[in-house]
Amino acid sequence: MYEDIRKPDILRDIPLLLIRGLSPVYYFCRFVNNHPSEKAENIYLGHLNFIASLVRRMGEELKSKELCQLATRLTMLDNMPDTSQIKELEKITSSLSDICKKMRTPIEQLFRDKKTEFVNLYQQNIDKLKILLVDNNNEPERVNKVASLLKNFCFYEVDTSRDNAYNYPKKLIDNDFIFFASTHPATIHDLFKSLNTYKKPGLAVAYIEKDGNVDRQAIRHGAQLQKVGCQVLYKVFTPIRLFTSIDKIYMKYQLAS
Repeated sequence: MYEDIRKPDILRDIPLLLIRGLSPVYYFCRFVNNHPSEKAENIYLGHLNFIASLVRRMGEELKSKELCQLATRLTMLDNMPDTSQIKELEKITSSLSDICKKMRTPIEQLFRDKKTEFVNLYQQNIDKLKILLVDNNNEPERVNKVASLLKNFCFYEVDTSRDNAYNYPKKLIDNDFIFFASTHPATIHDLFKSLNTYKKPGLAVAYIEKDGNVDRQAIRHGAQLQKVGCQVLYKVFTPIRLFTSIDKIYMKYQLAS
């Protein structure tokens, strides 16, 4: 969604929590087939219910008929044919962007006043993806920072592991998505290959600097991985880039078949 939505600035004025809710809905509608997995469908429906509820709440608080009408359109999205969903969602998102731009100040104030309540609304509605964050380069401090972003700003369930831990194979089985914290070690190629065995989608992040110098090895390995179809994310790792990348990869893996 971050890279794929047709109008580049469409997300600029939409509150981050709403973008968080829109992300898996967008990618589900984009990649949906006739046999979605139960997990993918639950994630989609939970996020759809969340954004419809939040947009309706915004409309009621701000006395905006436009927002209430958008909430109604969101509730109807799941009943539309698969081929129509993504076009309708893009129209809804464009309208939401226009309203958020027009009502920027009251909406920003509302989200400041109701931040805890709105986050709780999100937590109560959604089936969270379980992310396994793998420290494959012995960088616990860096891994802890990424784990905090994934948990506290992207709202995933996050587990961590070293790639050589005795229970690493079990953790691969128990989690939905595998997140490798570095492309620097040459072992990253074998780690990605192992995901095929466990039938898990995954992503690696490439830090382009190490100790103040360009990490050419990490960049080279990242480029090699991309050539064979592995997903690599380069810095900057903001919450919106993290969750839109993960949601896109997960939904595409589950649905694009």
